[in-house]
Amino acid sequence: MEDQEVDENGPNNSQVVVIDKYSSCSVSIPNKFAQQHLPPLASGKSMILEFEDFGGNKFMMEVVHSNYGDYYYLRTGWERFKNQHKLESGDFIYFSKKNDSYIIYSWKMPKPEELDLQASNESIERVQVLVKNLCAKDPKRLRLSKQEVEGNLDQHLIVQVGEEIILPLHDPIRKKSFTVQLVHADQEEYHIRGRGWEEYVAQHNLFIFDETTIFVNKVILDPTAEVQLVNISYHYEITYQTGATNQLQKKPKLLGTTVETSSAPASTAVDNSSAPASTTVNNSS
Repeated sequence: MEDQEVDENGPNNSQVVVIDKYSSCSVSIPNKFAQQHLPPLASGKSMILEFEDFGGNKFMMEVVHSNYGDYYYLRTGWERFKNQHKLESGDFIYFSKKNDSYIIYSWKMPKPEELDLQASNESIERVQVLVKNLCAKDPKRLRLSKQEVEGNLDQHLIVQVGEEIILPLHDPIRKKSFTVQLVHADQEEYHIRGRGWEEYVAQHNLFIFDETTIFVNKVILDPTAEVQLVNISYHYEITYQTGATNQLQKKPKLLGTTVETSSAPASTAVDNSSAPASTTVNNSS
């Protein structure tokens, strides 16, 4: 059992496990989650619990408390979950509990070659869901209004005040995926933050600019699919524009590069060239 518990975004992110080549028949459960949320279970014993995925689908899985060290893992039922969600080495799962339900979210991390194919595939639809200026004085978090998040992002990302959820993002500039914490900070705001976010800001040197506009797009891989499965049918992509001011007029050659904006008029609207003309998002389904 060599699945990795990831503390990528700080101490509150111990619910994440990266899938590896040893995860075909079983997968570890983070000790912190097991000890805080699962019913008491003696070493060497197991129990059957019902878990729920993003789509509300139910999975009965066996939870085992190992005799050989103080760790927990999923056994019977895990292989069905893994196969149904097409999980491979490098993807990850996120454990959570909402009310009386045990939640197991799965996220597929696209390979660089898959991202290249997506960039050139004209049938793929990109819908802009967030446009937000990064505060140069506070680059360690991106502040979003409650209305922006709950009106544009998927319902499984909506949490109660004081709670957080892991949000995987794909960076087409560096051709890599990473995770951030989406935190419902108070009654009015959500924050994107965590080590993954800080590394993104540092890798792209966003802290040196007076103004940085962040774009989050929903990339729909198969717009004709009757059922949209997260990170199988679609994922979220993050890009940005930088400039001395926030009047962004000229189209950048590539989002994620520095653009000269000093000649733009004050009333100019943001133009994200990678997004489709229609940016209306309807997540009611």
